[in-house]
Amino acid sequence: MKPPQVLIIGLGGVGSWILELLARSEGISRVVGADFSEDWGRKRVYTAAAGVVLQGRYPNLEFVGIDLQDVDATAETISRLQPQMIINCATMQTWWVRYQHLPPEKAERLGQAGAGPWLPTHMALARKLMLAIQASGWQGFVVNSGFADSSNMILAKRGLAPTIGLGNIDLIVPIIQLGAAKRLNVPIRNVSVYAILHHHHFGCFKRGAKDLPAYFLRIMVGDQDVTGNFDTDQLLHEVVREYLSGEHLNPVVAASGVKNALALIFDTGLLTHSPGPQGLPGGYPVRLSANGAEVFLPSGVTLEQAIAINEVGQRADGIERVEDDGTVIFTDEATQIVQEVLDYDLAPLKFDECDERAEELVAHFKALL
Repeated sequence: MKPPQVLIIGLGGVGSWILELLARSEGISRVVGADFSEDWGRKRVYTAAAGVVLQGRYPNLEFVGIDLQDVDATAETISRLQPQMIINCATMQTWWVRYQHLPPEKAERLGQAGAGPWLPTHMALARKLMLAIQASGWQGFVVNSGFADSSNMILAKRGLAPTIGLGNIDLIVPIIQLGAAKRLNVPIRNVSVYAILHHHHFGCFKRGAKDLPAYFLRIMVGDQDVTGNFDTDQLLHEVVREYLSGEHLNPVVAASGVKNALALIFDTGLLTHSPGPQGLPGGYPVRLSANGAEVFLPSGVTLEQAIAINEVGQRADGIERVEDDGTVIFTDEATQIVQEVLDYDLAPLKFDECDERAEELVAHFKALL
């Protein structure tokens, strides 16, 4: 049997949608889903297979159990399967639970600290996976879903960079296209966007924040720059606020991951947007091909300028800076808020302490509940 084209690790909210969408994609013949929970994972894959059959498609969908905490066993699984690509959707705690389960005033206050303080919950398992990949000797594409705006950069500082992320900037760009096309009364396919945006911007636009971190946006209709037709702050606030919230965004996040996966596997040279390419902070325009993810900046913008924009967004998201060894220094504001709400000391996060810090954060969150 040929190796699987894709190994999806973590069949939760986003991973399950990726499985469903990918299995229906042209050219996909074999996908392996992997999860820590074997009962859930097997049933999830079986359910996806049944739905795909109803649509007259018959890819080979399989399940394997996986425990990312066991680096050696994970490395053996990867060596045995030899997939073309791994999509990592495993996390210690999904982001939206903070807003779904906390009283609104607590959730709002924690939100002011940004996503940065929760970095360990997203990076702990990604770190173990990348260590397993390194140990296995496997070389292929890795699409990482866990807060790739920051985690991909931190992993890169230790030689463990995934190829690309998914979501975040990729949630904003398509609705800019939709919104601009509607306002200009032109076909959506004629509108193209070049954007440099950090994860933090989505939350700013969603809540209508007036104090926006710097960003870059260019809107084109054909070869004509129409950016000047818009108050871009207003446009972004309006289109992002049309989105549903929380787990209802999972299908869009998953579509971003599937788009990236297909472009890399089939060497399409797709010009798109995504977070965390080449171990950089934040989100950029990228070209995806068999060569991986290449940052593809619009005319008049240097890579240094693009990185600086995303570093401003990263600080607004609660991360002051990342040291050369991967140690994360959080902002004073984020540290104060987390101490106030969670009674937790947001000390500098060392690279090898992700596991215990993630467990501590989840424990303090549960205690607050």
